[in-house]
Amino acid sequence: MTGILGLFAPVARTVGDSADADRAARVADALRLKLRAMPFDDVKLLLKTGTASGHPLTQADARSDYQLSTDTQLLFASRDGTKLGPYNDPVWIDPATRRNSDREKFFEIALVRNEVLSPPDSTTTDASGATVTVSPDATAPFLAYTARFRWPAYVSDGTSTGTVQFGANPAGTVRFDHGKKSVLFFPGTVAR
Repeated sequence: MTGILGLFAPVARTVGDSADADRAARVADALRLKLRAMPFDDVKLLLKTGTASGHPLTQADARSDYQLSTDTQLLFASRDGTKLGPYNDPVWIDPATRRNSDREKFFEIALVRNEVLSPPDSTTTDASGATVTVSPDATAPFLAYTARFRWPAYVSDGTSTGTVQFGANPAGTVRFDHGKKSVLFFPGTVAR
């Protein structure tokens, strides 16, 4: 009997993950609408772009002191998708405490620039040897991105009001283990 009951735990987790993946897809649709309603230049500031030394997403995950709350390019969404915004957005104010709360921040969303369809700014040298910045976004008809959804972003710390970043291991050599989070990617564009 115990062996049979043990088989249900992985099945329950898979069903839960599937339901959360469906929720993530609905939140991705809400995200597209929110981004389309924002000014083009504000959306551009949210896009994470690779550099010569690597990509900010992989660099952040490798840091031992990475805090989701300090990354101004991340967005968060509640599990049901009714709340969506950056970490310090007023949507996250707890009505009881009147302070920013992490309790409903379930999905962590990073917007990764599609550098093939939406090339980032670059520098080049003109005929006189002067450095010139080329900014394709100034005339681009759209911005292409991939939204990386990871969850859960925050979980209860066992108290009635406290939370902790999921995968936190402050005493370990790796302070955060993001490998235990579920991940999905959704492509999108924002027209000028």
